[in-house]
Amino acid sequence: MQHRGLVMGVALVLLGAAPALAEDEPWLKFSTSVNYSVGDYGTGKDTTIVYVPFTLGVRPLDRFWLSLTVPFIYQDTQNVVLTGGGVASRKEQKGKLAQPARSTTESGLGDVLLKASIVVAEERDLIPEITPYLKIKFPTADVDRGLGTGEFDETLGVDVSKRLFDALFGYLTLSYTFIGDPPGTDFRNSFGWSVGAAYAVLQPLSVFAFLEGSTAIARGQDDPVELRVGAELRLIKALKLTGSVTRGLTDGAADWGGSLGLALRF
Repeated sequence: MQHRGLVMGVALVLLGAAPALAEDEPWLKFSTSVNYSVGDYGTGKDTTIVYVPFTLGVRPLDRFWLSLTVPFIYQDTQNVVLTGGGVASRKEQKGKLAQPARSTTESGLGDVLLKASIVVAEERDLIPEITPYLKIKFPTADVDRGLGTGEFDETLGVDVSKRLFDALFGYLTLSYTFIGDPPGTDFRNSFGWSVGAAYAVLQPLSVFAFLEGSTAIARGQDDPVELRVGAELRLIKALKLTGSVTRGLTDGAADWGGSLGLALRF
Protein backbone atom coordinates (compact mmCIF):
# COMPACT_ATOMS: atom_id res chain seq x y z
CA MET A 1 0.00 0.00 0.00
CA GLN A 2 3.02 2.32 0.07
CA HIS A 3 2.43 3.40 -3.51
CA ARG A 4 -1.12 4.52 -2.56
CA GLY A 5 0.37 6.94 -0.03
CA LEU A 6 2.84 8.20 -2.63
CA VAL A 7 0.04 8.81 -5.14
CA MET A 8 -2.10 10.64 -2.58
CA GLY A 9 0.89 12.79 -1.65
CA VAL A 10 1.46 13.77 -5.28
CA ALA A 11 -2.26 14.52 -5.61
CA LEU A 12 -2.06 16.96 -2.71
CA VAL A 13 0.99 18.60 -4.28
CA LEU A 14 -0.86 19.02 -7.59
CA LEU A 15 -3.90 20.50 -5.89
CA GLY A 16 -1.86 22.75 -3.65
CA ALA A 17 0.37 23.97 -6.46
CA ALA A 18 -2.45 25.23 -8.67
CA PRO A 19 -2.08 28.96 -9.29
CA ALA A 20 -4.75 31.63 -9.09
CA LEU A 21 -8.05 31.55 -10.98
CA ALA A 22 -7.89 32.76 -14.56
CA GLU A 23 -10.87 35.10 -14.58
CA ASP A 24 -10.57 36.08 -18.23
CA GLU A 25 -10.39 32.57 -19.66
CA PRO A 26 -12.74 30.00 -18.05
CA TRP A 27 -12.51 26.71 -19.96
CA LEU A 28 -14.75 23.70 -20.33
CA LYS A 29 -14.18 20.87 -22.77
CA PHE A 30 -15.96 17.72 -23.89
CA SER A 31 -14.53 14.98 -26.07
CA THR A 32 -15.48 11.55 -27.30
CA SER A 33 -14.12 9.03 -29.78
CA VAL A 34 -14.67 5.56 -31.17
CA ASN A 35 -11.53 3.42 -30.86
CA TYR A 36 -11.44 0.06 -32.64
CA SER A 37 -8.60 -2.44 -32.31
CA VAL A 38 -7.95 -6.11 -33.07
CA GLY A 39 -5.04 -8.35 -32.08
CA ASP A 40 -4.11 -11.49 -30.18
CA TYR A 41 -1.68 -9.84 -27.70
CA GLY A 42 0.36 -13.06 -27.78
CA THR A 43 -2.57 -15.29 -26.75
CA GLY A 44 -3.00 -16.99 -30.14
CA LYS A 45 -6.59 -15.76 -30.59
CA ASP A 46 -7.66 -12.34 -31.85
CA THR A 47 -9.65 -10.05 -29.57
CA THR A 48 -11.68 -7.14 -30.94
CA ILE A 49 -12.09 -4.18 -28.59
CA VAL A 50 -14.27 -1.13 -29.16
CA TYR A 51 -13.58 1.59 -26.59
CA VAL A 52 -15.79 4.70 -26.55
CA PRO A 53 -14.81 7.24 -23.87
CA PHE A 54 -16.85 10.32 -22.95
CA THR A 55 -14.65 12.91 -21.24
CA LEU A 56 -15.68 16.13 -19.51
CA GLY A 57 -12.88 18.47 -18.49
CA VAL A 58 -12.93 21.70 -16.51
CA ARG A 59 -10.23 24.24 -15.69
CA PRO A 60 -11.19 25.69 -12.29
CA LEU A 61 -7.80 27.36 -11.85
CA ASP A 62 -5.30 28.83 -14.27
CA ARG A 63 -3.20 26.08 -15.92
CA PHE A 64 -4.96 23.39 -13.81
CA TRP A 65 -7.28 20.82 -15.39
CA LEU A 66 -9.62 18.22 -13.93
CA SER A 67 -11.30 15.67 -16.19
CA LEU A 68 -13.64 12.71 -15.76
CA THR A 69 -13.90 9.93 -18.36
CA VAL A 70 -16.80 7.48 -18.52
CA PRO A 71 -16.14 4.79 -21.16
CA PHE A 72 -18.23 2.16 -22.94
CA ILE A 73 -16.48 -1.11 -23.87
CA TYR A 74 -17.28 -3.88 -26.33
CA GLN A 75 -15.02 -6.94 -26.24
CA ASP A 76 -15.50 -10.22 -28.13
CA THR A 77 -13.24 -12.50 -26.03
CA GLN A 78 -12.02 -12.62 -22.44
CA ASN A 79 -8.43 -13.52 -23.41
CA VAL A 80 -7.27 -10.04 -22.39
CA VAL A 81 -8.39 -7.39 -19.90
CA LEU A 82 -8.10 -3.59 -19.93
CA THR A 83 -6.12 -1.93 -17.13
CA GLY A 84 -5.08 1.63 -16.38
CA GLY A 85 -1.74 0.90 -18.04
CA GLY A 86 -2.98 -0.87 -21.16
CA VAL A 87 -4.16 -4.33 -22.24
CA ALA A 88 -3.01 -7.34 -20.20
CA SER A 89 -3.05 -10.97 -21.34
CA ARG A 90 -4.90 -13.50 -19.17
CA LYS A 91 -2.96 -16.54 -20.42
CA GLU A 92 -0.50 -16.63 -17.50
CA GLN A 93 -3.05 -15.65 -14.85
CA LYS A 94 -4.71 -17.87 -12.27
CA GLY A 95 -7.93 -17.58 -10.31
CA LYS A 96 -11.19 -15.89 -11.23
CA LEU A 97 -9.66 -13.34 -13.61
CA ALA A 98 -8.38 -16.12 -15.88
CA GLN A 99 -11.80 -17.73 -16.30
CA PRO A 100 -13.72 -16.65 -19.42
CA ALA A 101 -17.25 -15.35 -19.05
CA ARG A 102 -20.12 -17.55 -20.24
CA SER A 103 -20.55 -15.44 -23.34
CA THR A 104 -17.41 -14.63 -25.31
CA THR A 105 -18.86 -11.25 -26.34
CA GLU A 106 -19.48 -8.67 -23.64
CA SER A 107 -20.18 -4.94 -23.54
CA GLY A 108 -20.98 -2.34 -20.93
CA LEU A 109 -19.56 0.36 -18.68
CA GLY A 110 -15.78 0.45 -18.45
CA ASP A 111 -13.55 1.75 -15.67
CA VAL A 112 -14.12 5.43 -14.89
CA LEU A 113 -11.00 7.63 -15.02
CA LEU A 114 -10.27 10.79 -13.03
CA LYS A 115 -7.32 12.93 -14.15
CA ALA A 116 -5.69 16.04 -12.69
CA SER A 117 -2.97 17.96 -14.55
CA ILE A 118 -1.18 21.27 -14.17
CA VAL A 119 1.17 23.24 -16.41
CA VAL A 120 4.26 23.85 -14.27
CA ALA A 121 6.33 25.42 -17.07
CA GLU A 122 4.95 27.36 -20.01
CA GLU A 123 6.71 27.20 -23.37
CA ARG A 124 9.14 29.98 -24.22
CA ASP A 125 12.48 30.20 -26.02
CA LEU A 126 14.29 26.90 -25.31
CA ILE A 127 11.90 25.82 -22.55
CA PRO A 128 9.10 23.36 -23.45
CA GLU A 129 5.69 23.24 -21.88
CA ILE A 130 5.75 20.72 -19.02
CA THR A 131 2.53 19.25 -17.61
CA PRO A 132 2.66 16.58 -14.89
CA TYR A 133 -0.53 14.65 -14.22
CA LEU A 134 -2.17 12.11 -11.94
CA LYS A 135 -4.75 9.65 -13.26
CA ILE A 136 -6.84 7.24 -11.16
CA LYS A 137 -8.79 4.33 -12.61
CA PHE A 138 -11.88 3.42 -10.57
CA PRO A 139 -12.99 -0.25 -10.82
CA THR A 140 -16.49 0.34 -12.21
CA ALA A 141 -16.27 -2.26 -15.03
CA ASP A 142 -17.93 -5.64 -14.45
CA VAL A 143 -15.26 -8.20 -13.52
CA ASP A 144 -17.58 -11.18 -13.98
CA ARG A 145 -18.18 -10.15 -17.59
CA GLY A 146 -14.46 -9.71 -18.28
CA LEU A 147 -14.59 -5.93 -18.74
CA GLY A 148 -12.14 -4.96 -15.98
CA THR A 149 -9.90 -6.19 -13.16
CA GLY A 150 -12.00 -4.92 -10.26
CA GLU A 151 -9.00 -3.04 -8.87
CA PHE A 152 -7.83 0.57 -8.68
CA ASP A 153 -4.92 1.64 -10.91
CA GLU A 154 -2.99 4.89 -10.50
CA THR A 155 -0.80 6.63 -13.08
CA LEU A 156 1.79 9.35 -12.54
CA GLY A 157 3.00 11.00 -15.73
CA VAL A 158 4.29 14.09 -17.47
CA ASP A 159 3.52 15.59 -20.89
CA VAL A 160 6.19 17.70 -22.60
CA SER A 161 5.54 19.70 -25.79
CA LYS A 162 7.56 22.21 -27.82
CA ARG A 163 7.31 24.09 -31.10
CA LEU A 164 10.42 22.89 -32.92
CA PHE A 165 10.21 25.37 -35.78
CA ASP A 166 7.45 27.11 -37.73
CA ALA A 167 4.55 24.63 -38.00
CA LEU A 168 6.34 21.58 -36.52
CA PHE A 169 5.66 20.57 -32.92
CA GLY A 170 7.28 17.83 -30.82
CA TYR A 171 5.68 15.81 -28.00
CA LEU A 172 6.93 13.47 -25.29
CA THR A 173 4.99 11.62 -22.58
CA LEU A 174 6.45 9.51 -19.77
CA SER A 175 4.28 7.67 -17.24
CA TYR A 176 4.32 5.01 -14.56
CA THR A 177 1.18 3.03 -13.67
CA PHE A 178 0.63 1.16 -10.41
CA ILE A 179 -1.48 -1.84 -11.44
CA GLY A 180 -3.91 -3.33 -8.92
CA ASP A 181 -3.63 -7.12 -8.57
CA PRO A 182 -6.92 -9.05 -8.52
CA PRO A 183 -6.87 -12.19 -6.32
CA GLY A 184 -4.81 -14.96 -7.90
CA THR A 185 -2.96 -12.70 -10.35
CA ASP A 186 0.54 -11.30 -10.58
CA PHE A 187 0.35 -8.15 -12.69
CA ARG A 188 3.37 -5.88 -12.92
CA ASN A 189 3.45 -2.10 -12.74
CA SER A 190 4.01 -0.50 -16.13
CA PHE A 191 6.28 2.23 -17.46
CA GLY A 192 4.84 3.94 -20.54
CA TRP A 193 6.27 6.33 -23.11
CA SER A 194 5.19 8.20 -26.23
CA VAL A 195 7.19 10.35 -28.63
CA GLY A 196 5.88 12.09 -31.71
CA ALA A 197 5.42 15.17 -33.81
CA ALA A 198 2.64 17.17 -35.47
CA TYR A 199 2.84 19.42 -38.50
CA ALA A 200 0.31 22.13 -39.38
CA VAL A 201 -0.23 21.63 -43.10
CA LEU A 202 -2.82 24.40 -43.34
CA GLN A 203 -4.34 26.72 -40.77
CA PRO A 204 -7.17 24.28 -39.79
CA LEU A 205 -5.42 20.98 -40.68
CA SER A 206 -2.49 19.19 -39.06
CA VAL A 207 -1.01 15.71 -39.36
CA PHE A 208 0.76 13.74 -36.65
CA ALA A 209 2.74 10.56 -35.99
CA PHE A 210 3.55 8.92 -32.65
CA LEU A 211 5.59 5.93 -31.53
CA GLU A 212 4.16 4.59 -28.28
CA GLY A 213 5.04 1.76 -25.94
CA SER A 214 5.15 0.41 -22.41
CA THR A 215 6.46 -2.46 -20.35
CA ALA A 216 4.22 -5.53 -20.31
CA ILE A 217 1.74 -5.84 -17.44
CA ALA A 218 1.29 -9.63 -17.64
CA ARG A 219 4.26 -11.94 -17.29
CA GLY A 220 5.07 -13.76 -20.52
CA GLN A 221 3.58 -10.96 -22.64
CA ASP A 222 5.77 -8.91 -24.99
CA ASP A 223 6.22 -5.21 -24.30
CA PRO A 224 3.62 -3.44 -26.47
CA VAL A 225 4.95 -0.97 -29.06
CA GLU A 226 2.81 0.65 -31.75
CA LEU A 227 2.90 3.36 -34.40
CA ARG A 228 -0.01 5.80 -34.68
CA VAL A 229 -0.54 8.29 -37.52
CA GLY A 230 -3.46 10.60 -38.17
CA ALA A 231 -4.81 14.06 -38.82
CA GLU A 232 -6.70 16.75 -36.93
CA LEU A 233 -9.13 19.19 -38.52
CA ARG A 234 -10.38 22.27 -36.67
CA LEU A 235 -13.79 23.10 -38.14
CA ILE A 236 -14.39 26.14 -35.93
CA LYS A 237 -12.53 27.58 -32.96
CA ALA A 238 -14.48 25.41 -30.51
CA LEU A 239 -14.70 22.17 -32.52
CA LYS A 240 -12.07 19.82 -33.91
CA LEU A 241 -12.20 16.35 -35.47
CA THR A 242 -9.44 13.76 -35.19
CA GLY A 243 -8.81 10.51 -37.03
CA SER A 244 -5.95 8.04 -36.77
CA VAL A 245 -4.81 4.51 -37.60
CA THR A 246 -2.53 2.35 -35.46
CA ARG A 247 -0.20 -0.50 -36.33
CA GLY A 248 1.22 -2.81 -33.67
CA LEU A 249 4.96 -3.46 -33.91
CA THR A 250 5.17 -6.25 -31.29
CA ASP A 251 2.98 -9.18 -30.20
CA GLY A 252 2.12 -7.31 -27.00
CA ALA A 253 0.17 -4.65 -28.93
CA ALA A 254 -2.98 -4.84 -31.06
CA ASP A 255 -2.23 -5.79 -34.66
CA TRP A 256 -4.02 -2.69 -35.91
CA GLY A 257 -6.64 -0.16 -34.92
CA GLY A 258 -8.46 3.01 -35.88
CA SER A 259 -9.98 5.98 -34.10
CA LEU A 260 -12.42 8.80 -34.90
CA GLY A 261 -13.10 11.54 -32.39
CA LEU A 262 -14.34 15.04 -31.76
CA ALA A 263 -13.61 17.64 -29.11
CA LEU A 264 -15.51 20.76 -28.06
CA ARG A 265 -13.92 23.59 -26.05
CA PHE A 266 -15.80 26.49 -24.48
